[in-house]
Amino acid sequence: MSGDLSKRIERPNSRFLVFTSAGRHANCRAWLKGKRNFDIWITNYSEDEHGLGGLADYYVKREGGKFPNLYDAYQRWPEIFKAYEAIFVLDDDLEISASQISYLFDTLFEYDLDVLQPAFSQLGKWSHKITRAQLFSYLRYVNFVEVTCPLFRTDRLVEFLAIYDPVLVGWGTDHWFMQTLVSDRKRKAAIVDAVVVTNPFDEVKGGREIHTLQVDRIRHAAWKKIQRTRDVCEVNPLEEWSRVRRWTRIRFYSSTLVTVFTKLWVRLRVMFGTDPSQRVRRDDADYS
Repeated sequence: MSGDLSKRIERPNSRFLVFTSAGRHANCRAWLKGKRNFDIWITNYSEDEHGLGGLADYYVKREGGKFPNLYDAYQRWPEIFKAYEAIFVLDDDLEISASQISYLFDTLFEYDLDVLQPAFSQLGKWSHKITRAQLFSYLRYVNFVEVTCPLFRTDRLVEFLAIYDPVLVGWGTDHWFMQTLVSDRKRKAAIVDAVVVTNPFDEVKGGREIHTLQVDRIRHAAWKKIQRTRDVCEVNPLEEWSRVRRWTRIRFYSSTLVTVFTKLWVRLRVMFGTDPSQRVRRDDADYS
């Protein structure tokens, strides 16, 4: 793959940018339906086009994982990224709408956050209990945001990319950027329960793309090396420090209703032994 920027807009259409490294299971088309307040950068890591070029404001083909591809793009075209105020680094298969993405960008600045993520529905994958959608919560201030879908203030993301090593394809990246950017500051990172998204199960999409890049053993070894050489530790325990309830916001009630019905549906499926969300999970995230 050439790695050339084959498509770009002259100037930003928005203050915000979505970045994704996408392939055959990409859900990017759904992200763009309806009104939106963001531009989109797609790095295609697969051999085929999959119609991705037509969706993107910025488009490049390059093999690799999401954060290594983000790092490469930033090193080559820093002026593009610095033109935006916030950047959402999304896994390509995440089920999320344009309105949800737009709402998250607005929330980042409304609450003066450095990084946030949407909450995960139990109808899909989740790797850490803290990231699951919670009842009667608008957002929660936390010490951990998962690598699947972190939304950063641009200056803070640039600060992390200055020290990031692309040998780390996925495992541990979230622990590293949380230690670097947030540490013990208790109102700078949040999980937004007002926006609930679904991370599809592996069998739905025919496996995990990350396994074609690096096997678990190598990814884990890379993380252990980073811990030793960069003096980085895992965030432990994962903590919720406080939560916000917004009784006047429609999204507060709608997201709570969605979470209530999801929990009931999951319980019914568990009773009949048909719910994949209750399988024993490894304590890692979907890093593809």
